[in-house]
Amino acid sequence: MPNADELLQRIDAKLTALLALVLDGYLRETGIARPKERSIDLILVDAGLSAREVAGLLGKTERAVHLSLQRERARKPKRRRKKEPGE
Repeated sequence: MPNADELLQRIDAKLTALLALVLDGYLRETGIARPKERSIDLILVDAGLSAREVAGLLGKTERAVHLSLQRERARKPKRRRKKEPGE
């Protein structure tokens, strides 16, 4: 059984994930801002849920979540480092 701190961290991660999904949907519906294109898997993981928790919520296997995240991260363009003067 998790202790009180672990339980509060789990609750916080789940509330953060819920807020991220609601906010993402709101921004898309209203057109107020253009959120980054990313999967629900990535939104939930970025909000603090584990791949296992995401898999359970979405009815996927943990491996499917990991593969989805891997594909999405591979698609992201790499940020280029600015050249410093004299380089």
